[in-house]
Amino acid sequence: MKHKLLLFVLLTTSLPIFATGSIKERLSPNETLWFTYPARNWSEQALHIGNGYMGASFYGDVEKERFDIAEKTFWTGGPHSVPDFNYGVVKGGKDKIAAIRRSITDRRFAEADSLSRLYMVGDYTNYGYFSMVGNLFVDFGKKNQPVQNYLRGIDLSTSRGFVEYTQGDVRFNREYFCSYPDKLMALHFTADQKGKISFSLSHSLVYQPEKVTEGKDELIFNGIIQGNGLGYTIRMKVLHQGGSIKVGHQQITVEGADEATVFYTVDTEYSPVYPLYKGEKPRQTTEKTIKSAITKGYETVKHTHISDYQTLYNRVKFTLSGDTTSEKLPTDIRVKQLQQGFTDDASLKVLWFNLSRYLLISASRPGTLPSNLQGVWNTFEKAPWNGNFQSNINLQEMYWGCGPTQLPECEEAYLEWIEGLVEPGRKTAGEYYGTKGWVSHSTGNIWGHTVPGDDILWGLYPSGAAWHCRHLWEHYAFGGDKSYLETKGYPIMKEAAEFWLENMVEYQKHFIIAPSVSAEHGIEMKNGSPVDYSTANGEQTAGRIFTLPAYQDIEMVYDLYTHVIKASECLGIDSAFREKVAIARNKLLPLKIGRYGQLQEWIDDVDNPRDHHRHIAHLYALYPGNMISYSQTPALALAVKKSLEMRGKGKFGERWPHTGGNWSMAWRTALWTRLYEGDQAIGTFNQMIKESGYENMMSNQSGNMQVDATMATSGLFAEMLLQSQEGFIHLLPALPTEWPEGKIEGLMARNGYRVNMEWKYGKLMKAEIILPHKVDKPMVKVQGSYLPESDNRVVLIQDTGINN
Repeated sequence: MKHKLLLFVLLTTSLPIFATGSIKERLSPNETLWFTYPARNWSEQALHIGNGYMGASFYGDVEKERFDIAEKTFWTGGPHSVPDFNYGVVKGGKDKIAAIRRSITDRRFAEADSLSRLYMVGDYTNYGYFSMVGNLFVDFGKKNQPVQNYLRGIDLSTSRGFVEYTQGDVRFNREYFCSYPDKLMALHFTADQKGKISFSLSHSLVYQPEKVTEGKDELIFNGIIQGNGLGYTIRMKVLHQGGSIKVGHQQITVEGADEATVFYTVDTEYSPVYPLYKGEKPRQTTEKTIKSAITKGYETVKHTHISDYQTLYNRVKFTLSGDTTSEKLPTDIRVKQLQQGFTDDASLKVLWFNLSRYLLISASRPGTLPSNLQGVWNTFEKAPWNGNFQSNINLQEMYWGCGPTQLPECEEAYLEWIEGLVEPGRKTAGEYYGTKGWVSHSTGNIWGHTVPGDDILWGLYPSGAAWHCRHLWEHYAFGGDKSYLETKGYPIMKEAAEFWLENMVEYQKHFIIAPSVSAEHGIEMKNGSPVDYSTANGEQTAGRIFTLPAYQDIEMVYDLYTHVIKASECLGIDSAFREKVAIARNKLLPLKIGRYGQLQEWIDDVDNPRDHHRHIAHLYALYPGNMISYSQTPALALAVKKSLEMRGKGKFGERWPHTGGNWSMAWRTALWTRLYEGDQAIGTFNQMIKESGYENMMSNQSGNMQVDATMATSGLFAEMLLQSQEGFIHLLPALPTEWPEGKIEGLMARNGYRVNMEWKYGKLMKAEIILPHKVDKPMVKVQGSYLPESDNRVVLIQDTGINN
């Protein structure tokens, strides 16, 4: 039946606009996205290149190439948008917080909701949003000749986009990349005959320039971003061999060249330093960038780019064996096959794994801002959801692959951004809670926004900082950099813990977190009390309450306290503070199993068994946390499983008015993996692709591309093959049946262990565990059982430190 399905797909969907040659002859099919037609839609079809600073989405049209250009600091709002910028703070919270908490402990939740709506919200007037830079056009003109052998794609192994086609008797080649070392985008145009490269280069901009400078082979645009006066500079330089060049009317025209190169760079005055967020003049920085590139030349810039990229990308190699028939097909057809139920193309998951790591490297590098909801790409004047750093799952999810797949450098942008939240987070702690320490909530921008949202449903989420701090600890846990922990990670975690030591609320002899709202969720009410779903029989309800204390916060604060304790022990400091934190952690309200066998979302047993809400923050304790596990808390692990079954796929339209669901199903995939149910995990992933996947292997959120689920994929798949969160190395803990044979090299376990392994017929064949210098031998499990000493499938190798 599967082969009949494959034939059907080929007959109905593989009618390309242009025929193609064999891509397999030149590029790895599982490291290449390729298509036989130009893109028409940004979300579904465009392909993306980036260097952490800027990104470009290209379409590959034969006559007129288009690049949607984005740069991460192109944000509106901020401290220069109004004279009295308040960083979102609404006054009065610290004077009302005690009354709100008293209402909650007295179970007057409607009153607590009302007070919270007045005093525990933020001002989003000048929050701002992420804007695209504009559209860059390369117009090749209309030739009125047929096009053959068309290819458009991205080589993930070298981080290069390409467009190739034959028109008339000429083979044209385009090569695109964004270089991190040289901080620019390079476009290179060649043909197999001399004198055939002709085009005009022009730029439409969202924020019109105040000045345009035309040089003999360059254009310079200087302007400001709407409303906040943030200066920007764009420089485009064209190098050519043969032919002629002229500049006029804000465009560069090349005629009859043998080959041509465009160097493009963009920068703003933004600097990630509170409170002004303003730094160097972009005219100087961009001039330096272009001059350096010209001195080096295209081939050197390209070589440096590939070398830099491969230093990260080549650390992990993943293969899955099986039917290779589909590897010969264009990417869109492979995706459509999966969406129609054909799962024999196991190596398509390898392509997704590689794409995930490519996106991480392209969207997040040291010295840049972290990836936002669109990564570093944008086609809108105002990005969906403002292009937030959404901190109640999305931002964190993007970075799940960094530790397990050896990309700690890519996480640095996120960690640096967290560090930048501390000072404004202190102000938020003081103004809203009247305490010391630092805190952040559910959304973030580039302007130090740490206050609650402007609606308590999604914005009263005080555990944002606690979740961020997990990444500080995990960065150390995988990499073992004690200097980082001492100077960066621990001080930030400690101050976040200091906030919570002053903000826990006594309730029934335990500590709870209040006020807070379970992520974007609420309790349905009837006659002033939460609905009892065991007897409700689907009756209409009168409304919702929000401030019934949720377990998500208890779990995240527990997690934070645990990492502060571990870090203090590791560094041998702050024993008195460590003891204080341990006492507080032990007094947190224990997790509860509800009447349906589920892990309770709230401190009351009011979960709705028919509610398929997208958010599942109360399951944080299993993943990404490790407060729950089968080995230590089996009853709670089973309760998580029941909650997952009750919550279903998280389809947005079943009870709540939203569409999409990629990030939600990615989290569900991770949870099934932690439960060692590989088939459920991969089935959930497959369902996510069926419902939310685009043909360019990105995923849908409310009708637009969002990077979180795709970027998380490497972390999801890595955990199916290797887990280490419980203090031992677990090989193949959740291997899907559809991956019976494969090999992976370079996965990381916590404590700095590096793992290579092979499996066949669904069983481990051999594994190498490379031990870092001065690290003890690990305990090892294989597919659920501890490895006996007599088992020689696993070899431990001491790393000499020479070839890290």
